[in-house]
Amino acid sequence: MKHLLITMICLILTACGGGGEGDAVNENSNTLATSATTATTENETATETTVQTDTMTDLTISPTFDLSSKVLLYVDVDINMGNPRAYINICLKGEDNKADYSECLLRSSLVESKLNSDIMLANSAVELVADIWFYDGQHEPMRYFWHFDASQESQRFAIR
Repeated sequence: MKHLLITMICLILTACGGGGEGDAVNENSNTLATSATTATTENETATETTVQTDTMTDLTISPTFDLSSKVLLYVDVDINMGNPRAYINICLKGEDNKADYSECLLRSSLVESKLNSDIMLANSAVELVADIWFYDGQHEPMRYFWHFDASQESQRFAIR
């Protein structure tokens, strides 16, 4: 009963229109008819150019692909220089082939010229730069480069 009443009210409101003065309705009736015709033509054109898009159900994924957007990078540093005090920065590679210090992933000191660490990388981190700095000022800073290798199952940044 409620549905019938709501349907009847909607039909009555639609059929009656906006109401108002008699003269005003006559002046605007031509404009409304033209607008309705134009809108119908545009809708027909839009319908004709609609292309069917693929959905998630159309996606086929290999069972071995884990859909992960992160990569684990094992960092293995052994510069074999004894025990000088040194510090390492591993950062994203900047435009000038130098480390972008605003995008560093690891900052750590080296213990006996060694460091072993894991870094979780986003897929966008495909090129890294490692800079090793020495506190004593007698040694020049060292720079190493790493890039993502899709052929490797596990990623490793070995610095020797």
